[in-house]
Amino acid sequence: MAGERNYGWPGFFRLFAVLAALMLLLARDGQGAVSASSGAWQVLSVYEGLTVWSVPALFMGWGMYGLEGGGKASMRDGLLGLALPAFCMLVFWGALYAVVAHLLGGGTLSLSGVWAALVSAARGNTYFHLWLLYPLIGLYLVHPLLQRFAASASRGEILYVLALAFVFASLLPVWAAFHPSHVLTVLLERLQVHMVLGYMGYYLAGWYLHHFVIGRAAEFLLYILGVLGVVLTLAGPSILGGSRELWYSYTAPGVALTAVALCTLFRYVLGVSEERSRRRAVYALGECVFGVYLFHQIWVLVFRWFGISTLALGPVASVPVFALILFLLSLPFAWLFSHIPGAGRWLFQ
Repeated sequence: MAGERNYGWPGFFRLFAVLAALMLLLARDGQGAVSASSGAWQVLSVYEGLTVWSVPALFMGWGMYGLEGGGKASMRDGLLGLALPAFCMLVFWGALYAVVAHLLGGGTLSLSGVWAALVSAARGNTYFHLWLLYPLIGLYLVHPLLQRFAASASRGEILYVLALAFVFASLLPVWAAFHPSHVLTVLLERLQVHMVLGYMGYYLAGWYLHHFVIGRAAEFLLYILGVLGVVLTLAGPSILGGSRELWYSYTAPGVALTAVALCTLFRYVLGVSEERSRRRAVYALGECVFGVYLFHQIWVLVFRWFGISTLALGPVASVPVFALILFLLSLPFAWLFSHIPGAGRWLFQ
Protein backbone atom coordinates (compact mmCIF):
# COMPACT_ATOMS: atom_id res chain seq x y z
CA MET A 1 0.00 0.00 0.00
CA ALA A 2 2.89 2.26 -0.64
CA GLY A 3 1.99 5.69 -1.86
CA GLU A 4 -1.15 5.99 0.30
CA ARG A 5 -2.31 9.60 0.20
CA ASN A 6 -5.22 9.46 2.62
CA TYR A 7 -5.00 7.27 5.69
CA GLY A 8 -8.47 7.94 7.05
CA TRP A 9 -10.51 7.07 4.00
CA PRO A 10 -11.92 3.58 4.79
CA GLY A 11 -13.79 4.78 7.88
CA PHE A 12 -14.96 7.93 6.12
CA PHE A 13 -16.14 5.92 3.11
CA ARG A 14 -18.04 3.49 5.30
CA LEU A 15 -19.65 6.37 7.22
CA PHE A 16 -20.81 8.02 3.99
CA ALA A 17 -22.10 4.68 2.67
CA VAL A 18 -24.23 4.12 5.78
CA LEU A 19 -25.70 7.63 5.54
CA ALA A 20 -26.52 7.00 1.87
CA ALA A 21 -28.07 3.63 2.81
CA LEU A 22 -30.39 5.41 5.24
CA MET A 23 -31.42 7.79 2.45
CA LEU A 24 -32.02 4.80 0.18
CA LEU A 25 -34.35 3.12 2.66
CA LEU A 26 -36.23 6.36 3.31
CA ALA A 27 -36.67 6.95 -0.42
CA ARG A 28 -37.99 3.44 -1.00
CA ASP A 29 -40.29 3.60 2.00
CA GLY A 30 -41.62 6.94 0.81
CA GLN A 31 -42.37 5.60 -2.66
CA GLY A 32 -44.84 3.19 -1.14
CA ALA A 33 -46.71 6.07 0.50
CA VAL A 34 -47.26 8.22 -2.61
CA SER A 35 -48.78 7.71 -6.03
CA ALA A 36 -46.43 6.23 -8.64
CA SER A 37 -47.49 8.92 -11.11
CA SER A 38 -46.84 11.84 -8.77
CA GLY A 39 -43.96 14.28 -8.73
CA ALA A 40 -43.12 13.18 -5.19
CA TRP A 41 -42.59 9.61 -6.41
CA GLN A 42 -40.26 10.88 -9.15
CA VAL A 43 -38.19 12.81 -6.61
CA LEU A 44 -37.94 9.76 -4.36
CA SER A 45 -36.99 7.64 -7.35
CA VAL A 46 -34.10 9.98 -8.12
CA TYR A 47 -32.93 9.75 -4.51
CA GLU A 48 -33.06 5.97 -4.81
CA GLY A 49 -30.97 6.03 -7.98
CA LEU A 50 -28.42 8.35 -6.38
CA THR A 51 -27.97 6.19 -3.27
CA VAL A 52 -28.42 2.58 -4.42
CA TRP A 53 -24.62 2.31 -4.70
CA SER A 54 -24.47 2.34 -0.89
CA VAL A 55 -25.31 -1.37 -0.57
CA PRO A 56 -22.39 -2.50 -2.80
CA ALA A 57 -20.23 0.01 -0.91
CA LEU A 58 -21.02 -1.68 2.40
CA PHE A 59 -19.86 -5.03 1.02
CA MET A 60 -16.74 -3.32 -0.31
CA GLY A 61 -16.11 -1.97 3.17
CA TRP A 62 -16.45 -5.43 4.71
CA GLY A 63 -13.98 -6.71 2.15
CA MET A 64 -11.46 -3.99 3.04
CA TYR A 65 -11.52 -4.92 6.71
CA GLY A 66 -11.89 -8.66 6.26
CA LEU A 67 -9.38 -9.55 3.55
CA GLU A 68 -6.52 -7.25 4.50
CA GLY A 69 -5.09 -9.69 7.03
CA GLY A 70 -3.34 -11.82 4.42
CA GLY A 71 -3.53 -15.60 4.16
CA LYS A 72 -3.43 -16.38 7.88
CA ALA A 73 -7.13 -17.05 8.46
CA SER A 74 -8.07 -20.69 9.04
CA MET A 75 -11.44 -22.29 8.44
CA ARG A 76 -12.03 -22.02 12.19
CA ASP A 77 -11.33 -18.27 12.07
CA GLY A 78 -13.80 -17.80 9.23
CA LEU A 79 -16.58 -19.83 10.80
CA LEU A 80 -16.19 -18.91 14.47
CA GLY A 81 -14.62 -15.50 14.07
CA LEU A 82 -16.84 -14.08 11.33
CA ALA A 83 -19.80 -16.22 10.24
CA LEU A 84 -20.98 -17.17 13.74
CA PRO A 85 -20.84 -13.59 15.11
CA ALA A 86 -22.70 -12.37 12.01
CA PHE A 87 -25.42 -14.99 12.55
CA CYS A 88 -25.70 -14.05 16.23
CA MET A 89 -25.95 -10.40 15.20
CA LEU A 90 -28.77 -11.29 12.81
CA VAL A 91 -30.67 -13.18 15.51
CA PHE A 92 -30.14 -10.47 18.13
CA TRP A 93 -31.31 -7.60 15.93
CA GLY A 94 -34.13 -9.62 14.43
CA ALA A 95 -35.41 -10.41 17.93
CA LEU A 96 -34.89 -6.85 19.14
CA TYR A 97 -37.02 -5.42 16.35
CA ALA A 98 -39.75 -7.95 17.01
CA VAL A 99 -39.77 -7.03 20.70
CA VAL A 100 -39.73 -3.26 20.05
CA ALA A 101 -42.56 -3.53 17.50
CA HIS A 102 -44.53 -5.64 20.00
CA LEU A 103 -44.04 -3.11 22.80
CA LEU A 104 -44.92 -0.12 20.63
CA GLY A 105 -48.05 -1.98 19.56
CA GLY A 106 -49.20 -2.13 23.16
CA GLY A 107 -47.81 -5.55 24.09
CA THR A 108 -46.00 -6.48 27.29
CA LEU A 109 -42.49 -7.75 27.79
CA SER A 110 -41.98 -11.34 28.94
CA LEU A 111 -39.18 -13.89 28.89
CA SER A 112 -41.31 -16.26 26.83
CA GLY A 113 -41.94 -13.49 24.32
CA VAL A 114 -38.24 -12.66 24.05
CA TRP A 115 -37.39 -16.33 23.56
CA ALA A 116 -40.05 -16.66 20.88
CA ALA A 117 -38.61 -13.60 19.12
CA LEU A 118 -35.11 -15.12 19.21
CA VAL A 119 -36.33 -18.42 17.80
CA SER A 120 -38.32 -16.65 15.10
CA ALA A 121 -35.29 -14.55 14.09
CA ALA A 122 -33.09 -17.66 13.97
CA ARG A 123 -35.62 -19.17 11.56
CA GLY A 124 -35.29 -16.20 9.23
CA ASN A 125 -38.15 -13.95 10.35
CA THR A 126 -36.23 -10.70 10.64
CA TYR A 127 -36.88 -7.01 10.00
CA PHE A 128 -36.65 -6.02 6.34
CA HIS A 129 -33.41 -3.98 6.42
CA LEU A 130 -31.49 -6.85 8.03
CA TRP A 131 -31.45 -8.75 4.71
CA LEU A 132 -27.87 -7.52 4.22
CA LEU A 133 -26.67 -9.90 6.90
CA TYR A 134 -27.70 -13.01 4.97
CA PRO A 135 -25.30 -12.54 2.00
CA LEU A 136 -22.69 -11.29 4.47
CA ILE A 137 -22.89 -14.58 6.35
CA GLY A 138 -22.57 -16.38 3.03
CA LEU A 139 -19.41 -14.44 2.23
CA TYR A 140 -17.99 -15.17 5.65
CA LEU A 141 -18.51 -18.89 5.08
CA VAL A 142 -16.09 -18.73 2.12
CA HIS A 143 -13.96 -15.93 3.59
CA PRO A 144 -10.94 -18.13 4.43
CA LEU A 145 -10.76 -19.26 0.81
CA LEU A 146 -11.14 -15.71 -0.50
CA GLN A 147 -8.47 -14.48 1.88
CA ARG A 148 -5.99 -17.13 0.79
CA PHE A 149 -6.72 -16.28 -2.84
CA ALA A 150 -6.20 -12.55 -2.16
CA ALA A 151 -2.92 -13.28 -0.38
CA SER A 152 -1.45 -15.58 -3.02
CA ALA A 153 -2.91 -14.45 -6.34
CA SER A 154 -1.16 -11.96 -8.57
CA ARG A 155 -2.67 -8.58 -9.25
CA GLY A 156 -3.56 -9.71 -12.77
CA GLU A 157 -5.36 -12.80 -11.47
CA ILE A 158 -7.39 -10.69 -9.04
CA LEU A 159 -8.34 -8.28 -11.84
CA TYR A 160 -9.36 -11.26 -13.97
CA VAL A 161 -11.77 -12.46 -11.26
CA LEU A 162 -13.15 -8.94 -10.81
CA ALA A 163 -13.68 -8.65 -14.57
CA LEU A 164 -15.53 -11.98 -14.57
CA ALA A 165 -17.71 -10.76 -11.71
CA PHE A 166 -18.59 -7.56 -13.56
CA VAL A 167 -19.35 -9.38 -16.81
CA PHE A 168 -21.41 -12.23 -15.36
CA ALA A 169 -23.11 -10.40 -12.48
CA SER A 170 -23.68 -6.98 -14.11
CA LEU A 171 -23.31 -6.83 -17.89
CA LEU A 172 -24.69 -10.14 -19.12
CA PRO A 173 -27.95 -9.98 -17.11
CA VAL A 174 -28.70 -6.63 -18.79
CA TRP A 175 -27.83 -8.12 -22.19
CA ALA A 176 -30.04 -11.12 -21.47
CA ALA A 177 -32.98 -8.85 -20.60
CA PHE A 178 -32.84 -7.23 -24.05
CA HIS A 179 -31.79 -10.33 -26.02
CA PRO A 180 -33.46 -13.33 -24.35
CA SER A 181 -32.83 -15.63 -27.33
CA HIS A 182 -29.25 -14.57 -28.09
CA VAL A 183 -26.44 -17.12 -27.87
CA LEU A 184 -24.80 -15.16 -25.02
CA THR A 185 -28.01 -15.44 -23.00
CA VAL A 186 -28.10 -19.18 -23.57
CA LEU A 187 -24.44 -19.46 -22.55
CA LEU A 188 -25.07 -17.39 -19.42
CA GLU A 189 -27.75 -19.84 -18.34
CA ARG A 190 -25.68 -22.91 -19.17
CA LEU A 191 -22.26 -21.84 -17.85
CA GLN A 192 -23.65 -21.15 -14.36
CA VAL A 193 -20.53 -19.35 -13.14
CA HIS A 194 -21.98 -18.93 -9.67
CA MET A 195 -18.63 -18.30 -8.03
CA VAL A 196 -18.43 -14.73 -9.36
CA LEU A 197 -22.11 -13.87 -8.90
CA GLY A 198 -23.73 -12.12 -5.96
CA TYR A 199 -21.67 -9.85 -3.75
CA MET A 200 -18.32 -11.64 -3.92
CA GLY A 201 -17.10 -9.19 -6.56
CA TYR A 202 -17.81 -6.20 -4.33
CA TYR A 203 -16.17 -7.90 -1.34
CA LEU A 204 -13.01 -8.55 -3.35
CA ALA A 205 -13.12 -5.18 -5.14
CA GLY A 206 -13.16 -3.32 -1.83
CA TRP A 207 -10.03 -5.13 -0.73
CA TYR A 208 -8.36 -4.53 -4.10
CA LEU A 209 -8.97 -0.78 -4.05
CA HIS A 210 -7.75 -0.63 -0.46
CA HIS A 211 -4.69 -2.82 -0.96
CA PHE A 212 -3.33 -1.68 -4.33
CA VAL A 213 -2.43 1.77 -5.59
CA ILE A 214 -3.82 2.56 -9.03
CA GLY A 215 -2.37 5.02 -11.53
CA ARG A 216 -3.73 8.46 -12.29
CA ALA A 217 -5.07 7.43 -15.70
CA ALA A 218 -7.01 4.50 -14.20
CA GLU A 219 -8.23 6.75 -11.40
CA PHE A 220 -9.70 9.36 -13.73
CA LEU A 221 -11.15 6.65 -15.97
CA LEU A 222 -13.02 5.26 -12.97
CA TYR A 223 -14.37 8.73 -12.19
CA ILE A 224 -15.68 9.07 -15.74
CA LEU A 225 -17.24 5.61 -15.57
CA GLY A 226 -18.79 6.51 -12.22
CA VAL A 227 -20.50 9.56 -13.67
CA LEU A 228 -21.72 7.46 -16.58
CA GLY A 229 -22.91 4.90 -14.06
CA VAL A 230 -25.12 7.45 -12.29
CA VAL A 231 -26.58 8.55 -15.64
CA LEU A 232 -27.13 4.94 -16.64
CA THR A 233 -28.93 4.17 -13.39
CA LEU A 234 -31.21 7.18 -13.51
CA ALA A 235 -31.87 7.33 -17.26
CA GLY A 236 -31.49 3.69 -18.28
CA PRO A 237 -35.21 2.79 -18.07
CA SER A 238 -36.31 5.78 -20.15
CA ILE A 239 -33.45 5.90 -22.67
CA LEU A 240 -32.47 2.25 -23.16
CA GLY A 241 -35.66 0.58 -21.98
CA GLY A 242 -36.02 -2.42 -19.75
CA SER A 243 -37.56 -2.62 -16.32
CA ARG A 244 -36.67 -0.19 -13.58
CA GLU A 245 -35.46 -3.07 -11.43
CA LEU A 246 -32.94 -3.96 -14.13
CA TRP A 247 -31.11 -0.63 -13.72
CA TYR A 248 -31.69 -0.10 -10.00
CA SER A 249 -30.57 -3.54 -8.83
CA TYR A 250 -27.51 -3.79 -6.59
CA THR A 251 -25.49 -5.56 -9.29
CA ALA A 252 -26.60 -3.35 -12.20
CA PRO A 253 -23.68 -2.01 -14.29
CA GLY A 254 -24.33 1.64 -13.42
CA VAL A 255 -24.63 0.89 -9.71
CA ALA A 256 -21.41 -1.15 -9.71
CA LEU A 257 -19.47 1.56 -11.57
CA THR A 258 -20.75 4.26 -9.21
CA ALA A 259 -19.74 2.30 -6.11
CA VAL A 260 -16.22 1.64 -7.45
CA ALA A 261 -15.78 5.26 -8.53
CA LEU A 262 -16.84 6.63 -5.15
CA CYS A 263 -14.57 4.20 -3.34
CA THR A 264 -11.70 5.44 -5.50
CA LEU A 265 -12.69 9.07 -4.88
CA PHE A 266 -12.64 8.61 -1.13
CA ARG A 267 -9.22 7.00 -1.20
CA TYR A 268 -7.45 9.48 -3.44
CA VAL A 269 -9.35 12.76 -3.06
CA LEU A 270 -11.77 12.94 -0.13
CA GLY A 271 -11.16 12.07 3.49
CA VAL A 272 -9.82 13.61 6.64
CA SER A 273 -6.72 15.40 7.78
CA GLU A 274 -3.60 13.33 8.36
CA GLU A 275 -3.63 14.53 11.97
CA ARG A 276 -3.42 11.38 14.08
CA SER A 277 -6.30 12.22 16.45
CA ARG A 278 -8.69 12.82 13.56
CA ARG A 279 -7.66 9.60 11.85
CA ARG A 280 -8.31 7.71 15.08
CA ALA A 281 -11.74 9.34 15.44
CA VAL A 282 -12.77 8.47 11.88
CA TYR A 283 -11.41 4.94 12.27
CA ALA A 284 -13.46 4.52 15.47
CA LEU A 285 -16.58 5.78 13.69
CA GLY A 286 -15.93 3.42 10.80
CA GLU A 287 -15.69 0.53 13.24
CA CYS A 288 -19.14 1.10 14.74
CA VAL A 289 -21.04 2.99 12.04
CA PHE A 290 -22.79 -0.10 10.67
CA GLY A 291 -24.55 -0.16 14.01
CA VAL A 292 -26.26 3.04 12.92
CA TYR A 293 -27.75 1.14 9.98
CA LEU A 294 -28.84 -1.70 12.25
CA PHE A 295 -30.36 0.59 14.88
CA HIS A 296 -31.97 3.40 12.86
CA GLN A 297 -35.22 1.60 12.06
CA ILE A 298 -36.03 1.58 15.77
CA TRP A 299 -36.25 5.36 15.56
CA VAL A 300 -38.47 5.02 12.49
CA LEU A 301 -40.82 2.81 14.54
CA VAL A 302 -40.78 5.37 17.35
CA PHE A 303 -41.51 8.20 14.92
CA ARG A 304 -44.49 6.27 13.54
CA TRP A 305 -45.71 5.60 17.07
CA PHE A 306 -45.73 9.38 17.66
CA GLY A 307 -47.41 9.96 14.29
CA ILE A 308 -44.38 11.58 12.66
CA SER A 309 -44.04 10.87 8.95
CA THR A 310 -40.58 10.67 7.40
CA LEU A 311 -42.07 12.62 4.48
CA ALA A 312 -43.28 15.45 6.71
CA LEU A 313 -40.92 17.99 5.12
CA GLY A 314 -41.79 17.10 1.54
CA PRO A 315 -39.90 14.60 -0.65
CA VAL A 316 -37.01 16.91 -1.56
CA ALA A 317 -36.03 17.82 2.00
CA SER A 318 -37.34 14.84 3.96
CA VAL A 319 -34.95 12.20 2.64
CA PRO A 320 -31.63 13.94 3.47
CA VAL A 321 -32.90 15.67 6.63
CA PHE A 322 -34.48 12.59 8.20
CA ALA A 323 -31.52 10.44 7.15
CA LEU A 324 -29.21 12.81 9.02
CA ILE A 325 -31.54 12.89 12.04
CA LEU A 326 -31.74 9.09 12.17
CA PHE A 327 -27.98 8.85 11.76
CA LEU A 328 -27.26 11.25 14.63
CA LEU A 329 -29.87 9.70 16.92
CA SER A 330 -28.56 6.17 16.27
CA LEU A 331 -24.84 6.91 16.47
CA PRO A 332 -24.60 7.09 20.31
CA PHE A 333 -26.39 3.75 20.64
CA ALA A 334 -24.16 2.20 17.98
CA TRP A 335 -21.07 3.40 19.81
CA LEU A 336 -22.44 2.18 23.15
CA PHE A 337 -23.36 -1.28 21.84
CA SER A 338 -19.98 -1.67 20.12
CA HIS A 339 -18.17 -1.02 23.42
CA ILE A 340 -19.94 -3.69 25.43
CA PRO A 341 -17.02 -5.80 26.73
CA GLY A 342 -16.81 -9.13 24.97
CA ALA A 343 -20.03 -8.61 23.03
CA GLY A 344 -19.34 -5.70 20.67
CA ARG A 345 -18.20 -7.79 17.71
CA TRP A 346 -21.19 -10.10 18.14
CA LEU A 347 -23.56 -7.15 17.68
CA PHE A 348 -21.81 -5.20 14.93
CA GLN A 349 -19.48 -5.89 12.01
